[in-house]
Amino acid sequence: MIKDYYNKNASDMIENTLKLDLQPIYEKFEKYLKPGAKLLDVGFGSGRDSLHFDAKGFEVVSIDFAQEVYNRGKILLNTEVLLVDIRDIKYKNEFEGIWASAVLFHYDEKQIIDVLVRCRDALKDNGIMYVSFKYGQDALLRHGRFFNDFDEVKFEKMMSEVENFDISEIWKTQDARGDHRSQYWLNVILTKK
Repeated sequence: MIKDYYNKNASDMIENTLKLDLQPIYEKFEKYLKPGAKLLDVGFGSGRDSLHFDAKGFEVVSIDFAQEVYNRGKILLNTEVLLVDIRDIKYKNEFEGIWASAVLFHYDEKQIIDVLVRCRDALKDNGIMYVSFKYGQDALLRHGRFFNDFDEVKFEKMMSEVENFDISEIWKTQDARGDHRSQYWLNVILTKK
């Protein structure tokens, strides 16, 4: 189970992702936000993104579903840290932005659609959401974990099932990890209408 993987491998995951430079992606996301906007960091993992947004003056709620990741986040972060599975959120019109970096790719399309609807409902009108997926069209097991890869065509087709949530930007980037430079990511900013 994916939760077990992150509980067992929390230290390695944090070590491998905490120092990654996502500045160009942060800038694309933040240009849609007003100073002090309230953000939800979904699957905060190493805490890298919550740390960044908190330092920029945003009000951040950080959630993760893995107990060990949550425990470490409680120590590392100065944000509100909650043990919550994104598939269970029930927020309504609460956030200006939602950040879900490398999180939703562990779910099948039906689950992703459900999560996107929950996230859309959690956003205020004209709120935005950032999501990223490994680039491609595969849905398969890699190293014992399920991955659902997306390219532009596959993602746009899936989004036809989600009303009132529009693609504002969609772009491809190279993996920020030095030993993964041959891999690519699909990045998307969605806007609630």
